[in-house]
Amino acid sequence: MKDEESRTPAPVRRVTIPAAVAPLLLQFPELDSRIWMLAVARFIVTAGFSVVMPFLAMHLAVERHVPVLQIGVLWTIVGVSGSIMQGVAGEVADRIGRRPVMIAAMLLRSLNLAGLGYAIGTDAPFAVVGALCVINGAMRAFYDPVASAVVASLASPDERVAAFSLHRVGSSLGWAAGPLVATLASSVPYSVLFYACAPLTLLAVIPAAIIPETRGERPPKKVRVADIVAFRRDRIFVRFLWATFAFYLMQTQMYHIMAIYAAKYLDLTRAQVGTLFTLNGIMVVLFQLPAVRFIRQVGTRGALVAGSLGYLVAYAACGQVTGYLALLPCVALITLCEIFSAPAQQAAVTALAPPHRVAAYSGVYGLIQGAAQTVGPILGTFLIATFRPSVAWMMLASLGLVAAWGYRPRPGGTVGQATLTPWR
Repeated sequence: MKDEESRTPAPVRRVTIPAAVAPLLLQFPELDSRIWMLAVARFIVTAGFSVVMPFLAMHLAVERHVPVLQIGVLWTIVGVSGSIMQGVAGEVADRIGRRPVMIAAMLLRSLNLAGLGYAIGTDAPFAVVGALCVINGAMRAFYDPVASAVVASLASPDERVAAFSLHRVGSSLGWAAGPLVATLASSVPYSVLFYACAPLTLLAVIPAAIIPETRGERPPKKVRVADIVAFRRDRIFVRFLWATFAFYLMQTQMYHIMAIYAAKYLDLTRAQVGTLFTLNGIMVVLFQLPAVRFIRQVGTRGALVAGSLGYLVAYAACGQVTGYLALLPCVALITLCEIFSAPAQQAAVTALAPPHRVAAYSGVYGLIQGAAQTVGPILGTFLIATFRPSVAWMMLASLGLVAAWGYRPRPGGTVGQATLTPWR
């Protein structure tokens, strides 16, 4: 495959934001306009997802009385399919193109959301709902790592923290808008919300379709298994992956187990649970930009260590709360840690990857992330069902120490053309 650095780059279209219109956005460098367009697509996709999917576990556990461990098994299966798809998505995108992969994933996901709405509205068997959730996870897996590779191609190495942070803002605006809509529409039948989200997700195809193809112009060579697993010889990247596995094993509890814990153990309503996710999204919008400056000061490694240790503190506190108001500061701290960690991880992956393997490395990173998000729900549900909440949350919090140890700075060594100095 022809290296991305060797091809003639497409003309870069920059977006300059007037200070009088949006002074906060001036903390970003001037980014390629296509990065902004992809951030819009990210907002639309996330908004459509977050109106309904964060409440699915709560619906199954509380309204349909599905055992918690059975729900955990479902999320495990969803994670397995998503993890496998993330592992191959980068290679597929390098072969047939990134743009068609993203567009196809969003089209199929829109249809899938409509199918989920029908299944829930007609009280379809749990197996049917579960199968549709598996398809939804697979479609998400084909979008995320490919979109990250596109962002990396359109941004210079110095701009990538800001570029990925911009996408975090787009995603978080979706996380703020989606649960807010669900909260305001708490009297609307749950199944109806899916029918509203399906056409909304379809709109995301428009900005993604406008973005030109970013992969190399020459068709890549035939993919071999040895090429896919070649990263295992990259010891620094492998250590990064192990730390990332521990991190996401912990991080996924916020989006899968928190709703169950809040509803069953703290007696929160769907509207109150929705405000937790809304708080998460609003905070990312407000603080993601100042976080870019913080990440540049402490380096991506420092940001990852700080974020991991912050999760440790927040999760330990979750096990001690007794109600809604006490849970809010815990969610706020979790969100701050997420703000520091997410763009730092994505920037680190692109810095560690050889220039012609950015999509593949992003896919491997997505595979590890998906694997952790596969094991995470069953681990969390098992711990909460087996131990007191305070003990369960403390066990989950200990994963933050494991992740911080893996992300810790270590001088020396190289990865391809990049030394550890750029990945600080």
